[in-house]
Amino acid sequence: MRKFAVRAEHGVVGFAPVRALINTGVTAVWPRDARVGLRLVAPDDPACATREEAGSRAGPVPGRDLSRLPHGERVLRSLYEVGRAWLDQIGPCRVDIIDADLLDDGSRLFFATLAELSDGAVTINCPADPSVPASGPADLSGPSGLVSAALSARERRIERLAASSDRLSGEETDFLYEQAVGYLRAGDGWTAEGVLRAVLRQRPTPAVWAKLRTACALLGRPLDAGRERHGDRDASRDGGRVQQARHGGRSGRADRAGRGPLRLHAGWERLEEWADTAGQIEKNAVHKALFAIADRTVFRSYETYGDAARPLDFFVLVKESLVLKIRFRDLDTFEIAQVGSIDEVPGIDRGTGRAA
Repeated sequence: MRKFAVRAEHGVVGFAPVRALINTGVTAVWPRDARVGLRLVAPDDPACATREEAGSRAGPVPGRDLSRLPHGERVLRSLYEVGRAWLDQIGPCRVDIIDADLLDDGSRLFFATLAELSDGAVTINCPADPSVPASGPADLSGPSGLVSAALSARERRIERLAASSDRLSGEETDFLYEQAVGYLRAGDGWTAEGVLRAVLRQRPTPAVWAKLRTACALLGRPLDAGRERHGDRDASRDGGRVQQARHGGRSGRADRAGRGPLRLHAGWERLEEWADTAGQIEKNAVHKALFAIADRTVFRSYETYGDAARPLDFFVLVKESLVLKIRFRDLDTFEIAQVGSIDEVPGIDRGTGRAA
């Protein structure tokens, strides 16, 4: 089985770890649907195809015309097509995500989608030690080790200008605005939002506000949701609040008002111990749930139950009878308390499947 490692980093341009991973394949020979999806994750890839090109060469395909789908479905379909094309080339593999707490929202969604579509063919790990993959440093040697995506000149300029605290020239601000509009058209609302907030610092005009509203609407969050994340890069690591679920019932919702991701504080060894005897499908399901916990969407994506004895402990029903128990330590860190079947995890009534 091939092994890869990608590293997540802070940046306004999203999908960098995804580009690093898919660059290990040959995108030029991918199916057209996958090359259309490339416009979302790797717009500078020469293999990118337009929807018009795909339609004119292959004709309309019922149920697969991305332009007719709602935005969320369109994004998921693009990520699915890209992930499927890459997996068809590479085959079964393992992917270590270093510094996974720094993953941008789009990359997090891609890796969750990849794990799901692979049906056990891809193992995705988030090492507890950011300097060493879970399987050890030996996996980082050779062509199947740590892979990185070099930013294009365009992307480097975006990053430099968006991070600048100086007054930008009119041409530089125009450039950022045009890039943001391009990301919006491609469906990458995450990158568009970050770039538009940088433009807003230079040019708070109605037109910029209108585009920012569009980006936020595509992402399903309020207009002011990303101020901490994009206006102050340190604030995103300090803020955050998880609203507690009601005991014994359907959960509450995590606060999505632009806070940074939840960080895993402890418990990874419990997951590793469980994974030694678990099936690949179950392991991928748990990793997908961990992504949802990290980005604060677990309470709306999964059925959860509170623990009456511990107000900050929650049971996440991952897959049928598979349960992940998590404990919130504070406003932005959590730990894995236990993972296993309902019969093995104390605190849930075995007859009802609810918190005892």
